[in-house]
Amino acid sequence: MEDVGPTSLDSKKSQPAKMDKLRQEAHHEKERGNSFVKMEKWDEAIACYNRAIELVKDDAIYYANRGLCYLKKDSLHQAETDCSTAIGLDPTYVKAYQRRATARERLGSLRAASQDLNEVLKLEPHNSQAKKQRDDLRNRMGTKGLKSKSSPNSTPISETKPFPKTVPPKIIELQDEPVKEVKPPSELERWRDGVGEDITVIKPFKKPPHLRSKRALKSIPIHEIPLGKTEPERPATRLQIVELEDTLSHGDSNNNSDKIKETHVIDNAGDVKAEVKNKEVISPASEKLLVDLTQKEVLKENMVPPTNSMQFMQEWKMLRGNDRAKSDYLSIIDPSKIPSIFDNALESPVLSEFLQLLHGDVTKYAHHTVTSYLRGLSRVKRFSALAMFLSNKDKQTLNSLLEHCKTVENCSETDIADLKNKFEL
Repeated sequence: MEDVGPTSLDSKKSQPAKMDKLRQEAHHEKERGNSFVKMEKWDEAIACYNRAIELVKDDAIYYANRGLCYLKKDSLHQAETDCSTAIGLDPTYVKAYQRRATARERLGSLRAASQDLNEVLKLEPHNSQAKKQRDDLRNRMGTKGLKSKSSPNSTPISETKPFPKTVPPKIIELQDEPVKEVKPPSELERWRDGVGEDITVIKPFKKPPHLRSKRALKSIPIHEIPLGKTEPERPATRLQIVELEDTLSHGDSNNNSDKIKETHVIDNAGDVKAEVKNKEVISPASEKLLVDLTQKEVLKENMVPPTNSMQFMQEWKMLRGNDRAKSDYLSIIDPSKIPSIFDNALESPVLSEFLQLLHGDVTKYAHHTVTSYLRGLSRVKRFSALAMFLSNKDKQTLNSLLEHCKTVENCSETDIADLKNKFEL
C-alpha cells in the first residue's frame, strides 16, 4: 500500500483562489437571474439563483432574490423561508424584511408581517412604503374578529362582562437601591482605547455581504510605533527640490512684488514639505501644479491588477479623462489573463480605448509586448461580435500596431495573419 503524504502547502494556498472563483461564478449566475427577473421569467431566474446558492451558500442576496421570484409565483411559504434565511445571514437586509412581510400578509399572518415592517422602519425610518403597508395592516388587525352589530349571536357587553370593582391603590415604599461604583478603566483598557495619546484607534467592523466593496484589496504597510510617539522614524532619503514660481503677474511691473517663490521638498515616501521664502499666499496655479506633481508620483504605485471585469470597470471609470493613468493601469495587467478577467464582459468602447492606448505609447508595453495584448484580446469570449463593430479609425490603428509587431517585435507572418483574421482586417 502506498503511503499517503501530508497535504501540500500549494493546495492550502489555492483554497482562497478557489473560493474567489466560486464567488465569481455565483455572481455571474446572479446577474443572469436578475436579467430574467426584468423579463418576468420567474422559473428561469429561480434556476439561476439555485446555481448561485449551490456555489456560495452564505450570501443573503441570492436567497432574497429567489424569495422575490417565489413571491411573484404565489409560492408564499417558499418565499417566506428564503427571506428568513436571508435575514439570518444578514439581519440588516431591508428588502428581505419587506418581502417576508408581504408573504406573511398574504398568508394571513398579519401580526408577524407588522413586526417585519417595524424592523424595516428601525433600519430605514423614512421608508414611506413600509409606513403605508404597516398602517394598512394595523387597520386590518383593528377590525379583525369583531362581530357585526346585526349579528343575532351578539350580546350586550354589560351582560357578559360585569363592571370591575374599584380597589383602593396600595402605597408601597421602595427601598433605595445601592449605588453601583463605576470602576475606572484599567491601564490595558486605556491603552486599547488610546486614551491620553494623539492617535486614532481603528477597531474591526464587519459589513454584511451586500454592502461590501467589490474592488480589489490593496496592501498597506504597517509600522510599529513605540508608545508615546506619533509617527515612525524614517531613514534618511534623497530629496528632490522642486521650485514653483507664480507667473500670473508676468508682464505687469506693478505686481512684481506679489511674486511668490516656494521650495517644495518631496521625499521618497511621497510627503511634501514646503519652505516659503516670502510669507505670502500661494497662487492657485502653483497649488494645482504641485498637486498634479505629487499625484503622478504615487498613482501607478497604488494600482492593483484586476481579477475580474467588475473590478476593472470600477477602476477604469475612476480614471476617466486621465489617459496617462489608464495607460499605466493597462500596462500592469498580464495579457495572458485578459480572457479570464473579462470572460464575456468586454465592450466595444473599452476595446477601442485599449487599441488607442497601445498605439499611443508602445514602449510602455515592451515588457509584455503589444503582440501579447492583441492575442489576449482576441481570445476573449464572443470577440468576433466585437470585431464587427470596429471603426475605420480602429482598423487603421490596428494595422499600425501589427506593423510594429512585425518590424520591432519580430512577430511571424503566421501570427500576423492569424491576428488579422481574428480582428477581421
